[in-house]
Amino acid sequence: MNRRLGAGTYLLSMSSSAVAWSLATGLVCTELAAKGRIGLGQLNFIVSALGVAMGSVFYAASARRLMDLNFPGWCVKILAFPITGVVVLPLLCFLSGQRWTNDFGPARPPSGFLKIALALILLLVAIPVCRWALLVYLQTRVLLLNGGY
Repeated sequence: MNRRLGAGTYLLSMSSSAVAWSLATGLVCTELAAKGRIGLGQLNFIVSALGVAMGSVFYAASARRLMDLNFPGWCVKILAFPITGVVVLPLLCFLSGQRWTNDFGPARPPSGFLKIALALILLLVAIPVCRWALLVYLQTRVLLLNGGY
């Protein structure tokens, strides 16, 4: 099994997991919390669990992406520091890996135009969808705290 993950596949998986988290968070807020089926504690727990699931995807994919750049997978722990994460995560999405065998396996085939285009489109979709989900979550929390639902 090749442990390396190319830039196009990485960006596609990160963007799709961000969209999935956002949609799931938005649905929990609008369909469960807004209709009084769950309270603030359960809402916080579900959104946190969704965040842990998304973080697991990020951790695994980032470790494999670092291996494509010939860094050991444990270096992904450095991304937990916000300043380094903000700088390094975009680099992981757009740096090309080595086109030869490295310490972690044979080179991945280059991403095709369609994969790169889909990954970039999904990234452009993920940004406003994540913003929407965060705003819905914050608004739902405020309304639940004030007894609005």
